[in-house]
Amino acid sequence: MRTLIFLSLLTGQTILFSQDMPHEQMDMDCQTCHNAQDWLQINFDHSKTDFPLTGKHRGFNCNICHDIKNFYNQSSDCRACHTDIHQARLGPWCESCHTPISWTVIDPSVAHANTTFPLLGKHARLDCGACHYSDIEGEFSPLKSECYICHIQDYNSVQSPNHQSSGFPKTCEICHSFYGWKPAQFTEHDGIFPIFSGTHSGEWNECSDCHVSPGNFQIFSCLNCHEHRKDRMDNEHREVNGYIYESNACYNCHPTGSAEGGNND
Repeated sequence: MRTLIFLSLLTGQTILFSQDMPHEQMDMDCQTCHNAQDWLQINFDHSKTDFPLTGKHRGFNCNICHDIKNFYNQSSDCRACHTDIHQARLGPWCESCHTPISWTVIDPSVAHANTTFPLLGKHARLDCGACHYSDIEGEFSPLKSECYICHIQDYNSVQSPNHQSSGFPKTCEICHSFYGWKPAQFTEHDGIFPIFSGTHSGEWNECSDCHVSPGNFQIFSCLNCHEHRKDRMDNEHREVNGYIYESNACYNCHPTGSAEGGNND
């Protein structure tokens, strides 16, 4: 098809000429994209469309994405231009993980926001392949969310206290948090004997300070830390019925660790 085209030059002169019309379907004026100085210099404001060109999309020639004959014969679906390495198993919503800045720039926190395992703390810095190492090119099949699945080496290697010999459960979240494997806090201990509050808060460094028998947390000692002399304690407790100089006896009278005894801190 040949079309007559009118161009108004800077001189005001109007020229009529004939040229092959490359666009079979177009509802915009020529000057929307072209100019009289250089017909091949295209200047179209894509930000006024439903698909603004940002990041890596900027600077592409029109024909990279568009069918020149019919500019409207183009899908905004990412997979129209990009190979879907997930084999269409994750649906068409590529923008849930990827951005126009770079195909490899992924925000795992956003991708995980609507899952049963939101990425918090240290997990937010991980690359997808750190956990989904076997199926990046698949559907990201759900993984088990138990901490020890990824942290079993930490569980096996820690020595203070030794989790294996002590029979620690693999419910790591009881003591650890998403924001750092250390420090660990077993705050439930305060329900048994307050060490994160009360008079003993900040007065210990390791579990072994009190639990002197490795692997047996039923055994504890009050006498290693306190500057007690048996003769002095015997004298101070001479009127206490049933007193003996022994840690379990200390606990029976001082269940909260206070010097006054009883259940008050």
